[in-house]
Amino acid sequence: MVFQQMSDDEKDLYLDVLREGTTPFDRFVARGSMQDVVDIPGPRSKIDRFMFRAISQTLSDHSTRLIPIIGSAGSGKTHAYWAYKNMERKMQIAETDTVEEEELPSNLPSDWTIVYVPSPPAASRILFHVYTCLLDELSSSIIKVVAEKLVDQWGGLKKKKLGLFGGQDLEVTISNGIREYPGIFSDCVKCLCIYTMDKERSALAERWLLGETMDLDELTSLGISSVIEADDICLAMIKLICENAGKTVILYFDEIESPYRMHGPEAETKFLEVLKRLYNEIQNVVIVIAVLKEIWPRILETTDQAMRSRMEQERELEYFKFDDLLLYFAKSMEYFWSQNNLNPPIYPLFPLNEEILKAIYAKTDGNQRSIIKLIRIFVDKLVYDEMPLEEVIKEAVPVSVKGSAKATVKPTAPAVSDISILDKIEEMMADEDYTIEANPASVAGAALKSIKVLGEKYHKDIKINLDFKFLVGKRSYSLAGMIDYNGNKYGLEVPSVKTFDKSGGVAAFYATKRLVDAITTKQINYGILIVPVGTGGNKYKSLLEQNEGIMFKFELNDDSAKFLIQQAIKMPSQIGLEMSQVLFGDLPDYIPPIPPSEAPQEPEESTNGEGQEKQTE
Repeated sequence: MVFQQMSDDEKDLYLDVLREGTTPFDRFVARGSMQDVVDIPGPRSKIDRFMFRAISQTLSDHSTRLIPIIGSAGSGKTHAYWAYKNMERKMQIAETDTVEEEELPSNLPSDWTIVYVPSPPAASRILFHVYTCLLDELSSSIIKVVAEKLVDQWGGLKKKKLGLFGGQDLEVTISNGIREYPGIFSDCVKCLCIYTMDKERSALAERWLLGETMDLDELTSLGISSVIEADDICLAMIKLICENAGKTVILYFDEIESPYRMHGPEAETKFLEVLKRLYNEIQNVVIVIAVLKEIWPRILETTDQAMRSRMEQERELEYFKFDDLLLYFAKSMEYFWSQNNLNPPIYPLFPLNEEILKAIYAKTDGNQRSIIKLIRIFVDKLVYDEMPLEEVIKEAVPVSVKGSAKATVKPTAPAVSDISILDKIEEMMADEDYTIEANPASVAGAALKSIKVLGEKYHKDIKINLDFKFLVGKRSYSLAGMIDYNGNKYGLEVPSVKTFDKSGGVAAFYATKRLVDAITTKQINYGILIVPVGTGGNKYKSLLEQNEGIMFKFELNDDSAKFLIQQAIKMPSQIGLEMSQVLFGDLPDYIPPIPPSEAPQEPEESTNGEGQEKQTE
């Protein structure tokens, strides 16, 4: 018997720990915000060699490269990011210490950092999204590193004068900087110099550099007229950071099919144009785009000849071989036991066995996500007594695991002796769940998509303009979107907030002001504003009151924002319906789905004696 060397007490101990802990299989969809700790490099080995070579070449010549990584859903595109991020961390540790447990690849280059960029589901402010991801990953300290390097290059830290910061005169330093980076870079140069050299305004300049909302008086104090959200300014700052960070930057764009999924070819074209600008205008960067294999031909058709000629040859992620699956499960369980301060069981595949894993492999064809999902289902059924341990603890048919020199994308599964296991897997398959992040871009995209879906359902002739730009005087502004319907234009805007569970504050005022400016200049007729629940402020409220009748406000919390996003493509939520009714009027026969938080709950069965007596009566 496969577990015969384990006592009953040992089995009970390990099962109890599994019941109480979060297993490595609870999250079967990899996310850029949550680290993957177990890596099986086999399916990615060819891509690793290609990546390392591209990084080394960029370190040498500073030219930007664009690498497509393709793979079917669940093949490990997001996991690949975490594998490279973990290599980067080990590389940094190795500079001061020895990496003992898992040696770094011998051909791994040094002096690089990787930044995860989840694809925004809307085509608005993509460059600001990239900039935010850069700062989140590299931390605000990168601003200090870049600022001091450039200011020193411009002479600002060389000559000592009176004052806390020292260096030559501030205005001279700014002039030197603008000579090197003229035009659109001038406000960036000013803020970098002020941040480094001006004690009184340093904190104010830092806020601008971090993309925080500022009022007109604060901008005037800095002597600038732009905000970092503007595409050209944002691209200028991305260029200054990437080219002066002291290392090659890898921008890992994941799920780039999201714009198309939400808004079709127009959004995808806008997104690819941004990638083209990054490629053309920034040096010292490796751009990685992770793409679903099934849509890669369409991406190639959408890109122009110039961009196709600059891309590297696409590389495909391979599926697990059976020995990859065995290694993954054993390493995952070993990690779990160590996290719970336990020595691993003598049988490394506990609580499953090779027979179960063969069946899982046969059912999934080696797809990593499906494998993890089915492992989780089996483990849950075991630890919560839905499946007796005895049903799993069978005499396992010996499995001969032969390492193949070349993995295949669709491997042949080992034979499964008990076909009933496959039948049970079929019964256990459930719909996949995806983590949804409520941010301004995703909320704006979901709102526009909800309006489009209901417009098409009720045969309304509407046109949606993503990332709608307009001029006020000589200054350019943008809204998240504009909907043209029945002779009227409706602008939609969401403030740049981090969460929908806190007041939108000053950011909500500026979002409202952009809508009002667009109305005043006759670019739109009405405004649709989406803000966090409880957003207040005298200036914000006053602006809304002054434009009552042409401004439609919707308040969301994190849950309602996520439900809006989740339902946008399928059946728009109640909020999505209400936004659509701003344009179309009543849609009385549409019944929106009920959020999980409002779904009726099953009455709990009473377990006390009194309840049983009442039921008996």
